[in-house]
Amino acid sequence: MFAFQESARLRPGRLVARIAAVAAVAVSGLAVSAGPAAADASGCTPAAFGMVCGSVYGSGRYVSDAGVARDKVTPEAICDYQGVLTVYNSGGTRIYQERSPRHGGCNYGRAWFDFYPNRYFPNNSKLSLSFYERGVHQGTTSFRIYQ
Repeated sequence: MFAFQESARLRPGRLVARIAAVAAVAVSGLAVSAGPAAADASGCTPAAFGMVCGSVYGSGRYVSDAGVARDKVTPEAICDYQGVLTVYNSGGTRIYQERSPRHGGCNYGRAWFDFYPNRYFPNNSKLSLSFYERGVHQGTTSFRIYQ
């Protein structure tokens, strides 16, 4: 099973932008969080002018695939971006990491990466999906992996 964990950390200078992004998401009818699921889970966290969303697919402690996406509600492009999947054991030690290739071009509205770990992870591990633009962290969604 996987459970979504909110992992956004608000920086004072971006609080207004994040509040606006959350309001825009709420108005558009998109979900901004998710709870435990039988096998799959997804969730989003606010990011500047939009959000970062993650999804994990599998069963029990097995993760077949996962994805991270960046959505922007403004006409500003998403440029020079990369996704990172990281898994930590219950003690907080990084036990697995996979980075997407860095995409040097731009997309409007949405950009995403898919990962295919196809492996089992220890019970109570934390899987985090992060998105970066121009080398700057935009947001992370995290999921607890448990039996």
